[in-house]
Amino acid sequence: MLAYCPNCWAEITGTPTICRKCGTGVDVYSHEYEHRLIALLGSSDATKRAQICLVLGEREKRSSVSHLLALIATDPDPLVRVAALRALSQIGDISVVPAIAKIAVTDSPPVRSIAKQVLSSLGAHGAKRR
Repeated sequence: MLAYCPNCWAEITGTPTICRKCGTGVDVYSHEYEHRLIALLGSSDATKRAQICLVLGEREKRSSVSHLLALIATDPDPLVRVAALRALSQIGDISVVPAIAKIAVTDSPPVRSIAKQVLSSLGAHGAKRR
């Protein structure tokens, strides 16, 4: 599972309880970890925001859907919007379809292309209702 220390942003491999870089206690399966990741979506670092999207998508956390939807609608960086779209695809909640459909016709060409792929994926895989 992809994971990062929410304090120093060092990549975490396996399931250690202490970050090897900064010593922060990290439980990647806790709700606190998820909430810390969501809080970091406000970071000024676009790469960090994109990585957080990928982690949330991999965790398939429905509780992050509203935050990911906000990113696809408002984040100035296309990299972040693409990462948020991919995360929403992994989560598989069909309630996101109207918002993604809007992005598929209004955003920049690369983001529109990913949005169309996500819409196809959500339809093709019978998207999970959570």
